[in-house]
Amino acid sequence: MSTTTDGRARGRARTRTATSGRTRAPERKRTPDGTRPAPERTSAPQRRPASRAPRMPFVLLVLGLLGGAMISLLTLRTVLIEDAFAITELEQEYRDLSHQEEALREDVIALEAPDRIASEAEAMGMEPGDAPLFIDLRTGTVNGDPEAGTP
Repeated sequence: MSTTTDGRARGRARTRTATSGRTRAPERKRTPDGTRPAPERTSAPQRRPASRAPRMPFVLLVLGLLGGAMISLLTLRTVLIEDAFAITELEQEYRDLSHQEEALREDVIALEAPDRIASEAEAMGMEPGDAPLFIDLRTGTVNGDPEAGTP
Protein backbone atom coordinates (compact mmCIF):
# COMPACT_ATOMS: atom_id res chain seq x y z
CA MET A 1 0.00 0.00 0.00
CA SER A 2 1.38 3.40 -0.96
CA THR A 3 0.44 6.78 0.41
CA THR A 4 0.49 10.23 -1.15
CA THR A 5 0.36 13.66 0.35
CA ASP A 6 -2.48 16.04 -0.52
CA GLY A 7 -1.22 19.66 -0.10
CA ARG A 8 -4.63 21.21 -0.50
CA ALA A 9 -5.79 20.47 3.02
CA ARG A 10 -5.90 23.44 5.34
CA GLY A 11 -2.28 23.86 6.29
CA ARG A 12 -1.80 20.23 7.42
CA ALA A 13 -0.58 17.45 5.29
CA ARG A 14 -3.08 14.62 4.98
CA THR A 15 -2.18 11.25 3.68
CA ARG A 16 -4.31 9.19 1.39
CA THR A 17 -4.10 5.52 0.66
CA ALA A 18 -3.82 4.59 -2.95
CA THR A 19 -6.47 1.87 -2.78
CA SER A 20 -9.24 3.30 -0.63
CA GLY A 21 -9.03 7.04 -1.43
CA ARG A 22 -9.76 7.87 2.19
CA THR A 23 -7.65 10.38 4.02
CA ARG A 24 -6.18 9.86 7.42
CA ALA A 25 -4.37 12.15 9.79
CA PRO A 26 -0.57 12.15 9.59
CA GLU A 27 1.22 10.20 12.23
CA ARG A 28 2.39 12.18 15.19
CA LYS A 29 5.82 11.86 16.59
CA ARG A 30 6.16 10.23 19.95
CA THR A 31 8.88 10.53 22.52
CA PRO A 32 11.10 7.50 23.31
CA ASP A 33 9.05 6.69 26.40
CA GLY A 34 5.85 6.46 24.28
CA THR A 35 4.10 9.66 25.36
CA ARG A 36 3.16 12.46 23.10
CA PRO A 37 5.38 15.54 23.16
CA ALA A 38 3.95 18.81 24.43
CA PRO A 39 2.76 21.05 21.62
CA GLU A 40 5.25 23.64 20.66
CA ARG A 41 4.31 27.10 21.74
CA THR A 42 5.16 30.06 19.68
CA SER A 43 5.42 33.47 21.25
CA ALA A 44 2.73 35.03 19.10
CA PRO A 45 1.09 34.04 15.89
CA GLN A 46 2.97 35.66 13.07
CA ARG A 47 0.92 38.26 11.34
CA ARG A 48 1.24 39.03 7.71
CA PRO A 49 2.44 42.56 7.10
CA ALA A 50 -0.31 44.93 6.06
CA SER A 51 -0.61 44.84 2.32
CA ARG A 52 0.68 47.95 0.63
CA ALA A 53 -1.20 49.67 -2.09
CA PRO A 54 0.47 49.20 -5.45
CA ARG A 55 2.93 52.00 -6.12
CA MET A 56 2.73 52.10 -9.90
CA PRO A 57 -0.76 53.68 -10.19
CA PHE A 58 0.21 56.32 -7.64
CA VAL A 59 3.46 57.10 -9.47
CA LEU A 60 1.59 57.33 -12.78
CA LEU A 61 -1.02 59.61 -11.19
CA VAL A 62 1.65 61.94 -9.80
CA LEU A 63 3.52 61.98 -13.13
CA GLY A 64 0.27 62.68 -14.96
CA LEU A 65 -0.55 65.56 -12.63
CA LEU A 66 2.94 67.01 -12.99
CA GLY A 67 2.78 66.67 -16.76
CA GLY A 68 -0.63 68.34 -16.85
CA ALA A 69 0.62 71.17 -14.66
CA MET A 70 3.64 71.69 -16.92
CA ILE A 71 1.49 71.78 -20.04
CA SER A 72 -0.91 74.21 -18.33
CA LEU A 73 1.96 76.48 -17.33
CA LEU A 74 3.42 76.44 -20.83
CA THR A 75 0.02 77.23 -22.34
CA LEU A 76 -0.55 80.04 -19.86
CA ARG A 77 2.91 81.48 -20.53
CA THR A 78 2.32 81.35 -24.28
CA VAL A 79 -1.00 83.18 -23.93
CA LEU A 80 0.58 85.82 -21.70
CA ILE A 81 3.46 86.40 -24.12
CA GLU A 82 1.00 86.65 -27.01
CA ASP A 83 -1.03 89.21 -25.05
CA ALA A 84 2.14 91.12 -24.19
CA PHE A 85 2.96 91.42 -27.91
CA ALA A 86 -0.59 92.60 -28.61
CA ILE A 87 -0.32 95.18 -25.82
CA THR A 88 3.01 96.45 -27.16
CA GLU A 89 1.52 96.74 -30.62
CA LEU A 90 -1.51 98.64 -29.30
CA GLU A 91 0.69 100.98 -27.28
CA GLN A 92 2.73 101.80 -30.39
CA GLU A 93 -0.46 102.44 -32.34
CA TYR A 94 -1.71 104.69 -29.52
CA ARG A 95 1.55 106.70 -29.62
CA ASP A 96 1.29 107.12 -33.38
CA LEU A 97 -2.34 108.23 -33.15
CA SER A 98 -1.50 110.64 -30.32
CA HIS A 99 1.21 112.27 -32.47
CA GLN A 100 -1.21 112.48 -35.39
CA GLU A 101 -3.88 114.06 -33.15
CA GLU A 102 -1.38 116.63 -31.87
CA ALA A 103 -0.37 117.53 -35.44
CA LEU A 104 -4.02 117.95 -36.43
CA ARG A 105 -4.68 120.18 -33.39
CA GLU A 106 -1.72 122.38 -34.37
CA ASP A 107 -3.12 122.61 -37.94
CA VAL A 108 -6.55 123.66 -36.59
CA ILE A 109 -4.97 126.34 -34.37
CA ALA A 110 -2.99 127.69 -37.34
CA LEU A 111 -6.10 127.71 -39.57
CA GLU A 112 -8.17 129.55 -36.93
CA ALA A 113 -5.68 132.44 -36.62
CA PRO A 114 -7.38 135.80 -37.41
CA ASP A 115 -4.47 137.03 -39.59
CA ARG A 116 -4.66 133.97 -41.83
CA ILE A 117 -8.45 134.31 -42.18
CA ALA A 118 -8.10 138.01 -43.14
CA SER A 119 -5.37 137.36 -45.72
CA GLU A 120 -7.36 134.54 -47.36
CA ALA A 121 -10.49 136.75 -47.41
CA GLU A 122 -8.56 139.50 -49.19
CA ALA A 123 -7.17 136.95 -51.65
CA MET A 124 -10.74 135.97 -52.51
CA GLY A 125 -11.68 139.61 -53.12
CA MET A 126 -13.54 140.29 -49.91
CA GLU A 127 -13.34 143.70 -48.26
CA PRO A 128 -13.55 144.57 -44.60
CA GLY A 129 -17.09 145.46 -43.48
CA ASP A 130 -18.36 148.83 -42.20
CA ALA A 131 -18.27 149.69 -38.55
CA PRO A 132 -21.28 148.19 -36.84
CA LEU A 133 -24.29 150.32 -35.91
CA PHE A 134 -26.34 149.71 -32.79
CA ILE A 135 -30.03 150.48 -32.21
CA ASP A 136 -31.19 151.54 -28.76
CA LEU A 137 -34.57 149.84 -28.37
CA ARG A 138 -35.88 152.17 -25.62
CA THR A 139 -35.30 155.34 -27.51
CA GLY A 140 -35.18 153.97 -31.09
CA THR A 141 -32.01 155.85 -31.96
CA VAL A 142 -29.08 154.47 -34.00
CA ASN A 143 -25.71 154.65 -32.30
CA GLY A 144 -22.37 154.54 -34.13
CA ASP A 145 -20.89 156.36 -37.11
CA PRO A 146 -22.24 155.05 -40.43
CA GLU A 147 -19.45 156.81 -42.35
CA ALA A 148 -16.53 155.41 -40.30
CA GLY A 149 -16.12 152.22 -42.28
CA THR A 150 -16.19 153.57 -45.85
CA PRO A 151 -12.93 154.34 -47.67
